[in-house]
Amino acid sequence: MTLPGWVLAIFLTMAAAVPAGVYFTATLFFPPDQSYTYVGQGTAQGAPGPVAGAGLSFAGVAYAAYWIIRRRQRKPD
Repeated sequence: MTLPGWVLAIFLTMAAAVPAGVYFTATLFFPPDQSYTYVGQGTAQGAPGPVAGAGLSFAGVAYAAYWIIRRRQRKPD
């Protein structure tokens, strides 16, 4: 069973919107390179990069592994 193109387009749009929403929300509420002091709890700092929290690094590693596997399967020996 194959999905129609419009279903795939909606799915990919939503899949791209979630990390973008996490990124912009995190930078809005927790700007990087700022320190926050709480009474009696020490100091907390903003995330070094909300991109890491969005899971984009994991997606990059997964895509690279997929690309390497596909390349090896296509190579004629």
